Amino acid sequence: MELVQYGQQQITYTIERRKRAKTVAITVTPDSEVVVLAPHHMTIQAIKEMVQKKARWIIEKKKYFLSLVEKFPVKEYVSGEQLLFLGRTYRLKVVEETCIDTEKPQIIGRRIYIAVNKYLETKEKQEIIREKLVKWYFSSAREKIEQRVNRHKKQLGVYPTGIIIKDQKKRWGSCSKNGTLRFNWKTVMAPISVIDYVVVHEMCHLKIKNHSPSYWKLLASVLLNYRKQIDWLKNNAASFKL
Repeated sequence: MELVQYGQQQITYTIERRKRAKTVAITVTPDSEVVVLAPHHMTIQAIKEMVQKKARWIIEKKKYFLSLVEKFPVKEYVSGEQLLFLGRTYRLKVVEETCIDTEKPQIIGRRIYIAVNKYLETKEKQEIIREKLVKWYFSSAREKIEQRVNRHKKQLGVYPTGIIIKDQKKRWGSCSKNGTLRFNWKTVMAPISVIDYVVVHEMCHLKIKNHSPSYWKLLASVLLNYRKQIDWLKNNAASFKL
């Protein structure tokens, strides 16, 4: 962990080295972690100077994500809390029962219903509700992402060797050397247009491994307004908490 001083504030950051990276890229995650992607040849001092130059922007970004945390507080898994699914906001409805007939959450109107044993302690209820939600989001993500991959694979002329849904903290998706696509399960919280961007972004890497102009030209040939979807993710990712 490295740090720089900006006025009265300290900015801590981690460095990730990338073989193909030619320039420095500084990102602030929704958890307010600062990550610097840098070429292997770049010195620690040079990276520090870059972070220092971007310090004001980093502080503003961290403030922005903090405001979203206040807007979307830590879940207590009680009725009335907001949940995102396919870009729409739903209210959680916890139904306490003596006999649980259904394991999966159900969408009815603008609510997501979850049944839980009424005789459990509060903490146990919360753990079970979260577990059911995560399992449901995983399943829904696989279904929706496979649909979008099938929709675009003929158009792009690429055929992934596999699709894996994962719990990824810093990435929406990735493409392995053997053609396996991996996606963050939280992607299903976004609108279909944004899911399309994440899916097509990784599918394009099956043809072009880097982010060269040719890569972005290929992406734009499928999704002309992809920059709009990138902005949506940047502005809303902090609300994807469960």
